[in-house]
Amino acid sequence: QAVTVILASAVAAGAFVPSVPSTQRMTTASKMAFRPLAMSDSAVLDAETVEEGAETFEFQAEVGRVMDIIINSLYSNRDVFLRELVSNAADACDKKRFLSISDEDAASLAKPEIQIKSDKDAMTVTIEDSGVGMTKSELQNNLGRIAQSGTKKFLEALGEGSADVNLIGQFGVGFYSAYLVADKVEVVTKSMQPGSTQLKWTSDASSSYTISENSGDPIEGSGTRLVLHLKDDALEYLEPAK
Repeated sequence: QAVTVILASAVAAGAFVPSVPSTQRMTTASKMAFRPLAMSDSAVLDAETVEEGAETFEFQAEVGRVMDIIINSLYSNRDVFLRELVSNAADACDKKRFLSISDEDAASLAKPEIQIKSDKDAMTVTIEDSGVGMTKSELQNNLGRIAQSGTKKFLEALGEGSADVNLIGQFGVGFYSAYLVADKVEVVTKSMQPGSTQLKWTSDASSSYTISENSGDPIEGSGTRLVLHLKDDALEYLEPAK
């Protein structure tokens, strides 16, 4: 059994990201899931082939620290994950529109759209956008690394007791809020760059993640599909009312 909610005109982010002022959305570092980040020169990702067509990479140390904090149930309000991921999707659609302004094919682009689906049988929640998508290097830079300055501020705020769950995105860790409710996350994406192939990023919140080419359900044009495999104590998010 599956339930789908379609959010059209995705670039009008204020229409579906409740209680998030536009100034905060535009400044929040949760956009990191779709934009390159600064990274330390010492950050190294070692890759090895784990299966045909797939590689595994080690997360940057700072990512591991943040994920540990999130996974260890620091936050009492887990609903924040949906706001952060939908905000990321809206940013991706907005970026695609911006990059297409001078494109001769801009008029033919499909209307920006975000879909939220729940599947009770598979115990998954899927958030899919028709935005800019990501290349392999962007998956590594955006999902495997975090700007150290943002991580430091986030950790310092936690230590001071001043961190607010509603501001998680501004510290650059918005994407990782998915692990508040999921024990495994898959990111299927196709970049709007010419000649791009569809890719899949997967991590179960361990110290590594994999990237492989993906021949599954095709993404039309470009975009990103996040599939959250819910934890046993987060199955309430399969309900449409939630």
